[in-house]
Amino acid sequence: MFLWLTYNFLFFLLLVGLIMQVQQYAIEVACPRCGIEKTIHVPETLFAEKKFGHIKIQVPKGAVCQDHIFIVFLDVKGRVIGYETVDLLIKTTAEKKIHEEIDIEDKTTKLERFIDDIGFNCLAGLIHSKLFNYPLYLIINKEFKVNLDVINTMLDEIMPEAYKNRRTLKIIEFNNKIYPTATYFYALVKNQKRSAFLMNPSKLIVQKPWKTGLELEQSIINSALKKQDQDEQLKFLTFFLTKFLEDVDKTISILETTKKISKKELVKNLKEKSPLSTVTKTLVDFIKEFIHRRRSPEIAQKIQD
Repeated sequence: MFLWLTYNFLFFLLLVGLIMQVQQYAIEVACPRCGIEKTIHVPETLFAEKKFGHIKIQVPKGAVCQDHIFIVFLDVKGRVIGYETVDLLIKTTAEKKIHEEIDIEDKTTKLERFIDDIGFNCLAGLIHSKLFNYPLYLIINKEFKVNLDVINTMLDEIMPEAYKNRRTLKIIEFNNKIYPTATYFYALVKNQKRSAFLMNPSKLIVQKPWKTGLELEQSIINSALKKQDQDEQLKFLTFFLTKFLEDVDKTISILETTKKISKKELVKNLKEKSPLSTVTKTLVDFIKEFIHRRRSPEIAQKIQD
């Protein structure tokens, strides 16, 4: 009898624990300042009373990346609809004193300003779209004002001369008086423009029509940010894009003399041509995509998985 009561009591405690356990949404987010992605968990209770609008969550330093605090905006179904960067301007007395003594003036470089304005991953996506020749659009509310000339001029500046093209960032207007939610409108646009890169002004990539990711552009941006001079940063972007195109030309010269080749073998051949090359299988994926879109789909098909 005692064992039976004990068993039932433990079962009751387990049941209560399961009932009291808070259900959570697992949401993929990306830091708008550095592009690092991670899954965060948000309690479902935040959405229980919310039928319209959005939910704002501050993501602390260390939750996604080690260096940045940012805000993620979710719709009532837990879908990411945008980001906002958070600048910490509060300094300790000691920090203020150090800055005053050595006369440091904080300056935001041109590249950093673009990242602040449109987001790290969105900038990477724009560069990829421009270089690989995808249509690119910014979806904005009808009342939102944006200077596309500044963004398009910057993208043209960093493109190698041979690949400056007519692809420019264009606007698609979202009228919230006609469409019930932004995510509903996004779904309509994605269905109409399946081959286009889509973003919104809240630093969110709405659609990325390629499968290779953004590792190439992310690494190039991070390398450029290490330069202190803002003009040098943009030149550095162009330099690395040009180096990528050199790898493309070397790859084509190899492919023209073979019927097919594996990625592993191609990497080996490229390193034999350039002993200092840092080419990887991941980079080969980008090279294959570029050749397919910009040079010859037939040649690109020679690269086998």
